Amino acid sequence: MEIDIVEKHDNLLLERTEVKIKVKHTKESTPSRKELSAVIKENLGLKNEALVVDSLESHFGRDETMVFAKVYKTAEKARSIEADHILKRNNLWVDPKKKAAKSEGE
Repeated sequence: MEIDIVEKHDNLLLERTEVKIKVKHTKESTPSRKELSAVIKENLGLKNEALVVDSLESHFGRDETMVFAKVYKTAEKARSIEADHILKRNNLWVDPKKKAAKSEGE
């Protein structure tokens, strides 16, 4: 799998970096969000930052997928901005009920 960064933009208002990436996956199926997340983190040199793979766009018969991803400094920042369904897709969602119960128990 090869990735090519098409566009990279710092969104200062939302405190994140937005990245458009072209992924070539010759003789492979469209990669999952988990696979893409690992490859993107490795190529961008991310360690503790939270990566949200927002959207994937692929077409039948092509071996390219366009990816729109957002890089936040912390997972907490991502949780404060992103919608719940996007957080669930990227394994960043925390159930508020469990979080409240945990903080009450301490």
